[in-house]
Amino acid sequence: MKRKCLSVATAIFLSSITCSLAQADDVTSLLDSAEKNYADHNYSKAIEDLEWAKKGIINQQLDSMKKLFPAEIDGMKGVNLDEGAVLGVRGTSRKYGADGGKSVVISFISGEGTTAGNGLGALMKMAASLGALESGKAPKLVISKGYKGQYVAEGPDAGTLTFNLSGGKMVTVATTGYQGAAMAEKVAGMLDLATIEKTF
Repeated sequence: MKRKCLSVATAIFLSSITCSLAQADDVTSLLDSAEKNYADHNYSKAIEDLEWAKKGIINQQLDSMKKLFPAEIDGMKGVNLDEGAVLGVRGTSRKYGADGGKSVVISFISGEGTTAGNGLGALMKMAASLGALESGKAPKLVISKGYKGQYVAEGPDAGTLTFNLSGGKMVTVATTGYQGAAMAEKVAGMLDLATIEKTF
């Protein structure tokens, strides 16, 4: 139940709302265009330019966040999943898989200063509570590099570790094919949570 809730939440908040976003040179051009349109009192066009520039900057931010993912985990190579921004919430994910159905999915999500971001946090907490009730196991407190997280089992060999960082930011580590929280805790130890919190 919880994994289904998380999948829905991730699909909603990590789906990109544009097919392609502006790159660095495009952002500069859009900012120049916004300034010109503002000077010409063409305010609606200036706003449109700024909105597209913002999308381009967010896209580049998400690209820069990819370097904070581990290159591999226990020999498993990572594959980038959905990334993008909608309703002010932005995020990026990477999946690591191995033979036998084992997998790890790491997600960085940020909704700093948005109502949607607050709603996402509440949704994740509700899903965690549902997962704990369904599994019959109490959530496990995990502390990694001074950050407190909560691991919720979603079955005998699956679970999700969630860190709620400051400013509406969240890091999740979802594991499949591993019993208990050990693998999720190991992966959390590979992440620079302080840098994620500061730069995302």
